[in-house]
Amino acid sequence: MSSYASIGNLCVATMAALVLAACGGGDNDSSRAPSPEPPAPVAVRGIVSDGPVAGGSLFVFTAREVIAAMAAAAGADDRRAALAGAAPVLTVARQPNDGDGFAFEVSGELGGQALFLVLDITDAEDVEFRDTPPNMESIAILRGFGAQTVNVSPHTTAIARIVRAELDPDGDGTPIAAAAIESALRAAELNVLEALGKDEDGEDLFASGESPLDTDDAELLHTASGVLGLHIRALAGLDDLDLDDVLAALSADASDGQVDGEIPVDFDLDADAAERVGDFAAFLKRDDDDDYRGHGIGACSRSAVTLRKACAVDVIDDLLEGRGICAGIADDEEREACREDLAGAHQDAHEECHEVFEARLDVCDALDDAPHEPAFGPAFAASFVDPREIGDTVEPNAFFPLIPGSERVYEKTFVEDGETITETLTTTVTDEIKLIEGIPCLVVRDVEESSEGSGEDTDDWFAQDVDGNVWYCGEISRELETFDGDDPEEAEIVSVDGSWKAGRDGAEAGMLIPAAPNVGDVIRQELLYGDAEDVIEILAIDATESAPGGSCAGTCLKTRDFSPLEPGNEENKFYAPGIGLIVELDPASGERLELIDLNLPL
Repeated sequence: MSSYASIGNLCVATMAALVLAACGGGDNDSSRAPSPEPPAPVAVRGIVSDGPVAGGSLFVFTAREVIAAMAAAAGADDRRAALAGAAPVLTVARQPNDGDGFAFEVSGELGGQALFLVLDITDAEDVEFRDTPPNMESIAILRGFGAQTVNVSPHTTAIARIVRAELDPDGDGTPIAAAAIESALRAAELNVLEALGKDEDGEDLFASGESPLDTDDAELLHTASGVLGLHIRALAGLDDLDLDDVLAALSADASDGQVDGEIPVDFDLDADAAERVGDFAAFLKRDDDDDYRGHGIGACSRSAVTLRKACAVDVIDDLLEGRGICAGIADDEEREACREDLAGAHQDAHEECHEVFEARLDVCDALDDAPHEPAFGPAFAASFVDPREIGDTVEPNAFFPLIPGSERVYEKTFVEDGETITETLTTTVTDEIKLIEGIPCLVVRDVEESSEGSGEDTDDWFAQDVDGNVWYCGEISRELETFDGDDPEEAEIVSVDGSWKAGRDGAEAGMLIPAAPNVGDVIRQELLYGDAEDVIEILAIDATESAPGGSCAGTCLKTRDFSPLEPGNEENKFYAPGIGLIVELDPASGERLELIDLNLPL
């Protein structure tokens, strides 16, 4: 429930005139007709919502004064002071016990006029998002009697901004007539609800007959405002923008009833803001004929755009949790240090979201924006071999021979924090079968051990089709770590991050190594968004490399291995015919994982 704090506004001049008339002041002609009774004050109440909003100051302006008032506020260092000095009808300083509500009275003589409510968010807090909300607005045509509801929310802000953009078409400071304002108001409301009035599933945020401007349903208003508020914050995270900038751009775009990057009326946006309108439209669009990066959005890009929103939501969630942790610290200095660390982490997370988004789009470009539709699953079961027959009745893939009983040992040495570390990886092709989506997948066990005590124990699941292509069906990865002081000191599982299985939670298989690779091909090896997105590019089929356990001269397959989840990180892998992987090279650091031993079944 909303709470309301009434703030009266008495028309001093009118009351003084009434007192003089009652006392006969200034005129002894008792035959004169009595002065008409002034109209009764109009009670206005409402809710501030971007999620519930507490605090801040509301300024009420007539249509004639709001143009100059908003111009003064736009260029002011102290927005609240500028609004207070711009001749508001009244000011409502919202108190903590007001909650999300407000109430005031205005003179009945303003009946029939348009009033603009302008929220300044100094000292305001969004109760749902636990941050400072954007500056918001609303508009109402004031009835000359009774009580009236006027809410303030992101939706009402867009409506009020659209009306203000049409308020003074001549640019001479004279607003259009009240009737024209009301017509513009109704048109703006329809356009905003058409453009911004639906949730992610396309369902209307406001039920038939309900309006964000005057609904008395607080829960409905908060739910609808929260949806749009979340979009605003997600968009702000794209380029670390102010929420005000995002809301202004969305308001301009929504003025024609659709989010399309077009601004049909003059919103006085600078060039950068106008460009953001188009960026936001591209970000929010989901239709097949949308345009992004100069081409029509396909299935791959649509996924990338939606996942970018999801990342922004995750960042907000982490921020709120972090603020809760910091708030529970009693020591002032420690609490402030916690907040500073959180702010840095929040900024880093936003930047990572953007980098991953761009990296995913790069993959989409390389794949012609096509959906990932692997020839894998029950319908393709007849196209796969019994993996236990590989090396016997089934010819193995030349670059990735999955021969049961084979074992490969790899080693890598590097320096970290001044310490030389050696990692050993033992890969064993077992004869165990795991049926995944109707496909018999061979279990390959990887055991990684480090000289510093950490390690990893992974079961990979691979399949081979009748054409010789090797498919990646999934993995369960167990990250191991030892801890000082443990007795006995044994490696413990600390994470299973990166684990996935085709057919589970939307994961899909990918092709690990093709039987006949073509230079320039880009191939998804796995796909579980957010966890497993490895991709390879075929760089050469005539490369040369050597390692203690094997070599090739002009016959090696060379790949570029990367993942959009780790932008900027990539590896080169070299596969020798009949042997398999012999070298894994980090081109940035020069670190090499090399095959040092190969054991094949007799």
